[in-house]
Amino acid sequence: MRSKLWSEVENGGEKKQKRPGRSPADLHLCLDTELDTSEGRRKPASMRVSVLVLSSCYMAFKIVALEHRLNSLVSMGEHIHNEDAVSSRAQNEINAEIYGELSTNLFRLEKLNHEGKCEFMIIPCPSCKERIRFNEQERHNERECPERTLNCKYCKEPFHFKNIKAHDEICPKYPMICEGCAKKKIPREKVEKEKIHDHERAYAYEHLNLLLHYIMGMKVSMEGLQPQGLELAGHKLVELQQSLRELEARVSQLSTTSSGPPVQGAAAAAVASSSSSSSGPPASAPLPPPPTLAPTLSVSTSFTPLPSSVGAALELQLHSEKTKVAELGRRCTELEVKSGTFENVVCVLNREVERFATTMEASNRQHKLDQDKIEALSNKVRQLERTVGLKDLTVAEMEGRLREMSATTFDGVFVWRISDFAKKRQDAIAGRAPAMFSPAFYTSKYGYKMCLRIYLNGDGTGRGSHLSLFFVVMRGLSDALLKWPFNQKVTLMLLDQSNREHIIDAFRPDVTSSSFQRPVSEMNIASGCPLFCPLSKLDAKNSYIRDDTIFIKAIVDLTGL
Repeated sequence: MRSKLWSEVENGGEKKQKRPGRSPADLHLCLDTELDTSEGRRKPASMRVSVLVLSSCYMAFKIVALEHRLNSLVSMGEHIHNEDAVSSRAQNEINAEIYGELSTNLFRLEKLNHEGKCEFMIIPCPSCKERIRFNEQERHNERECPERTLNCKYCKEPFHFKNIKAHDEICPKYPMICEGCAKKKIPREKVEKEKIHDHERAYAYEHLNLLLHYIMGMKVSMEGLQPQGLELAGHKLVELQQSLRELEARVSQLSTTSSGPPVQGAAAAAVASSSSSSSGPPASAPLPPPPTLAPTLSVSTSFTPLPSSVGAALELQLHSEKTKVAELGRRCTELEVKSGTFENVVCVLNREVERFATTMEASNRQHKLDQDKIEALSNKVRQLERTVGLKDLTVAEMEGRLREMSATTFDGVFVWRISDFAKKRQDAIAGRAPAMFSPAFYTSKYGYKMCLRIYLNGDGTGRGSHLSLFFVVMRGLSDALLKWPFNQKVTLMLLDQSNREHIIDAFRPDVTSSSFQRPVSEMNIASGCPLFCPLSKLDAKNSYIRDDTIFIKAIVDLTGL
């Protein structure tokens, strides 16, 4: 029954006679209206494809009468009673109720599906409540909504777009312009009343210079305008006097004429002549004053008065000329007053500028004096630093001599105490201080001057395996009184601090060696024992090293001295 009904529904539109003027648009359905009920009833239509149009978005979508949709609608028993009835109705005209159910259900189904995802759906803005399309919501929130939140580009504080002007008036970082010096981009917080005074005091010199330049420019302009205005006023006065003389001459000519028409013609000529003379070049020199008008008019009793229009024109021209002269005089007076005022202001500003210039000159002189004083003090400090450095060297030298004198002996016997043995040996191994010299000692107060030299990590054949100890003859103050070469027996000892077993080595100098000749430099070449003591013996548990200290003893035989 379903397939039969479906075929009948499909063919129903073909069997029905088409009305003239019916277009496919009659099959369109709208969300805002019911089914087209023109002519008092619902329109039957083909059920193959129905087209719906949303009035809100004007987007057309199709309802395809699929068989599975028709199944759920045809199953309603209240509309379809038997197969024959449905068949007979489909052949003639689709039942209005079935058509209404089919169209309405299909329409509602597609309406629900479309409304959930329609991009042209009208929705209210959550901020300003304005009704907008769904696909314009993002653009509206970013560009159009008056309630959207923005961040001030000056103070970075948030505000609503509708309050942008109000925020600019109170923004503490809004750039302002100094009215005095036209300095731009000054934050409002720095242009407040309590801070504008600081700005005016700091830039008083610049402000006065700007005002002085402005007033000087005004003065130059006034000086240029004043002669021009006076010259123009003089020209106008000369023109006015010339016009008056010509008018009186014309009037005197007209007074001798008795006929009406010639008087009118003469008056017209007088008016024309006066107008032409007023526009012509001014007279080079003023003429004597003309006679008064009243006696001239009383010469002849047969004089015909001028027409009222001519007299009014003459009076109007005279009044205009007088007004111009008065205006020029008033302007000249105002210019003189303003010029005097500006001259007074310029004098005051000149005095202020001179005072500031004097102050600046005094400040510059004081600054130069301060710079000279600073330079002198700097030189003195550098000189004192050099003096202190020399003093430090002298003190260090004196301290060294004092230490030497405290350790110096004058009997040929010398005991050298070496503390911090482990650290000094590590320095010798690392090469930082491979050798050490002892303080000087003497055979007598005026005898030979000598010292010892030790290599804690060995030297020559004993490097790295033995302790090397050498004897050095030094240059002394009494060498000229001594016998050379040095020929005294020398004994070197590493003391056992428990007094049990000392390491001893003795030698007699080789008189042919340069090490024992009279020194020509501070000291001769050292001579002694490169294999004085094995380092392994020092590393063993014994009493040569105690409290990280060793003792070296040197004995010079004084026989024969």
